[in-house]
Amino acid sequence: MITSVLLVLAGLSGGLFAYSYDVSRRAEADFPPLGSFVAVDGIRLHYLDSAPRDDSRQAIVMIHGASGNLRDFAASIFDELAQTYRVIAFDRPGHGYSERPNADALDAEWVTPAIQARLIHGALREIGVEKPVILGHSWGGAVVLAYALDFPGDTGGVVVLSGASYPWRSKPAFHNRWPAIPLLGDVFVNTLVTPGFKLLSEAAVKRNFAPNSAPPDYARKIGLPLLTRPGNWRANAEDMRNLAAFLAQQKQRYPTIDLPMTIITGDADRSVSPEIHSKRLHQAVPNSRLVLLPGIGHAPHHADSDAVIAAVDTLAQHVAKLSQTGASAVQKMQQGVATVASDGLPAR
Repeated sequence: MITSVLLVLAGLSGGLFAYSYDVSRRAEADFPPLGSFVAVDGIRLHYLDSAPRDDSRQAIVMIHGASGNLRDFAASIFDELAQTYRVIAFDRPGHGYSERPNADALDAEWVTPAIQARLIHGALREIGVEKPVILGHSWGGAVVLAYALDFPGDTGGVVVLSGASYPWRSKPAFHNRWPAIPLLGDVFVNTLVTPGFKLLSEAAVKRNFAPNSAPPDYARKIGLPLLTRPGNWRANAEDMRNLAAFLAQQKQRYPTIDLPMTIITGDADRSVSPEIHSKRLHQAVPNSRLVLLPGIGHAPHHADSDAVIAAVDTLAQHVAKLSQTGASAVQKMQQGVATVASDGLPAR
């Protein structure tokens, strides 16, 4: 009897493994990389760039949230903003087609938002982007805040879009805890994630967008099945398990941010509470502006894209003016030095 049960379980596990593997391969065939790759510290990051390297327009860099990839922006606000700005969207490390570094090799417990910000910063330097407006949605909000804190001199401005910025009390869901369990985690991500996702993903999308409706064919437009690949699922689960503890430390540094910042949130967001996150962040950061969208849930860039684009455009124009003012001041200083030198005094 026991032998028969074990054989049935082995057969079932094998069937689920084969099914999950096939779905993962088909997901990559259906949703191939949209952009280019850049290597930073040996890690390949996937990014979508609207313009060539020599584009001198103000750059806007977009960082997606949990369970997503850069297609979330490609399906929403990317193209319209690209008519005016150089727009770049990244797959965060371990998501979409970006590689995930080994935390042990980095002498870190996990690939924190600060580590992800460092990799993205290195990638932007590689592709010739200076002082971008950096936008982060949801989980990506923690990354852009880390970016602003660690690289303030290389940041033009910050947009936190329904972003996670403060710790919260609820425990991680089981599907984010189980991948960390030795052996059981391997079985879980390689056999149960894919069929479970197929059953529950539609309800999860509806819950994430509530009270708004998701755009038609949203899951396919953003390549959501890419999430079920074992490596991607592990990265996402690790991110979700550890974010609150990270934010408990990062929040202490927010008052030191001295950059133009726009915080955008829907007042009906049920995923990332405006009270816990956006409103507190606005109070903590001196130069911030809060844009509260009535009746909008966790995805304002889909549910009210015009309002988000307008807010981003306002900040980007402000950053561009600040940059021009700084350049003009330097030019005047240089002209002053040149004049002194022509008078026969030594130029320094």
